[in-house]
Amino acid sequence: MKSASFLNRRRFLQSSAALGAGIIGLEALAGCGSVTAGNSTTSVTATVNTLPPASNPGAIHVFNQVIQQFEKSHPGKKIVGKNDPYDPTTYFARVAANQVEDATQSYFTEPPLLMQKHALADITSLIKGWQYFQSYNPSIVSIASNGGKIYGVPQNAYALGIYYNRKMFKAAGLDPDKPPTTWEAFRGYAKQLKSSSVAGFAETSTSNQGGWHFTNWMYTAGGDMQSADGKKALFGSDKGVSILQMLKDMRFTDQSMTKQQLFTQADTLQLLATNKVAMVVMAPDQLNTLKSQYQANLDDYGIGPMPQNGGNAALTGGNIFVFNPKSSSDVIKAAFDYVIYSNFDLSVIEDSYAAQSAAGQVVGAPTNVLFTGDFQQKLNALNTKYANVPLQNYKAFTDAQLTLRAEPRNQTQKMYAALDSVVQSVLTNANADPGKLLQQAVQQFQPLLDQSVS
Repeated sequence: MKSASFLNRRRFLQSSAALGAGIIGLEALAGCGSVTAGNSTTSVTATVNTLPPASNPGAIHVFNQVIQQFEKSHPGKKIVGKNDPYDPTTYFARVAANQVEDATQSYFTEPPLLMQKHALADITSLIKGWQYFQSYNPSIVSIASNGGKIYGVPQNAYALGIYYNRKMFKAAGLDPDKPPTTWEAFRGYAKQLKSSSVAGFAETSTSNQGGWHFTNWMYTAGGDMQSADGKKALFGSDKGVSILQMLKDMRFTDQSMTKQQLFTQADTLQLLATNKVAMVVMAPDQLNTLKSQYQANLDDYGIGPMPQNGGNAALTGGNIFVFNPKSSSDVIKAAFDYVIYSNFDLSVIEDSYAAQSAAGQVVGAPTNVLFTGDFQQKLNALNTKYANVPLQNYKAFTDAQLTLRAEPRNQTQKMYAALDSVVQSVLTNANADPGKLLQQAVQQFQPLLDQSVS
C-alpha cells in the first residue's frame, strides 16, 4: 500500500485537476511541446500531465474550460493535457527519452534529486518575472532552488495538524477554541478527554504512515531525520527517543490512546468521525472526506497546529510543477504561463471556488500559506467569500507561525517503512525500549542511504 503522504499527493493531483493544466479537445501528442510557424503568427503548443481521468467527466469539462479561457487570453499558445501522473520510478528514463510533458505536476519531495540529476529546466527568469513572485514564502521557494536558480513552481501545500472533536473538548472542560500547542499540554488534554468509550488520541503506525507521522513529530521537537546532504540517518537522536517515549507513556501510563493499534490515516479518520477518539493527526484536506464519506457535521470539529516541543515546525507536503529540460524555451514559456494562469489567476480561482461550492464540495479548508502580503490576502478573501465550512474552528491552525519543513527526499518511503515497526512496538509493547529500537532502525536504514549516494 502507498504511504499516506503519497495518497495525500494523489488527492492533490485529483482535487487540483480543475485548476491544473488542460487539453485542447481529446487528441494526443506523440512528443512533447512543439513550435509551428504560420504565415503571420507562431503557434506554440505545450503539454502538461494533469488531465483528469476519463472516469471524472465533470473535472474534464472544467479542465477544458480553463484551457479555452487561457488560449483566448494568450493568442498563439496552445495546451494539450495528458492523464499522466508523476511516477518517480520512470521519470528519469522518460526525461532521457524526451517523453515527459513540458510541464509535470510533481511532489515537494522530488526537486532535490531531480535538480541533482539535471532533470529539470531552469525557470529562474520566468518565475522571477511573475508579478507575485516576491510574495512566495521563502521556505516554499527553497524547495525548488539550487545555486541561486529556481526549477519549479510550488502549486499547493498542506501541513499536518491536530483534528479534534469540539463537543468532546467542551464536555471535558476544555476550551474548543484553544487546542493544545505543546507536547505537555497535548498529553494532558488526551488524558482529560479519555473515557470508557472514547480514547484521547489515536496515531498511525502502518503502511509507512508511522514513519511519516514520526517525521512530523521529529520536526516539532526540532530534530532532523537525515543530514542535509541525505547521506546520514539522524532519527536515532535523543529527540527521536523522546517522541517514542511520549507515545509509549500515553499508551501505557496514561492509557489515553486506543488499545487497538496498527492504524492507517483512513482508520484514524473513521475513529474521529464515529466519536471513538477525540484527537488525531491529519492534514486539512481531510475535511472533504469527513463530510462526504461520513456525513459529519463540520461544526463539531476543529483543527489546531501541531503541538511543539522546541521545533516550532510541522511537516509540509504538496505539489510543484517542474518543466522538461529538453523542451524549447518558447514551449517552456507557454507551459509556465498556463501553470501560473490556471493556478494563481484570481478570476480562475474564484470561478473554481464558486463551482465547487455550488456542487456541495468543501471550500475553505485551511491550507499552508504559499504566499505572504497582499497576494495572500486576496487569496484569503476569495477563500472566505466562498467558504462553506466553519472557518472560526480552524483559526488556531491558520494563525500558527510554524516553519514548514518538507519530507526528507533520500529513500523516504523506505525510511518510513523502517520506522513503522518501531512506532508499532512502542504502541503495542509496554516493555519496548525506544532507544534500542531506533538504533536498530538506523542500522537497518543507513546502508540504503550509503547505496543511494555512492
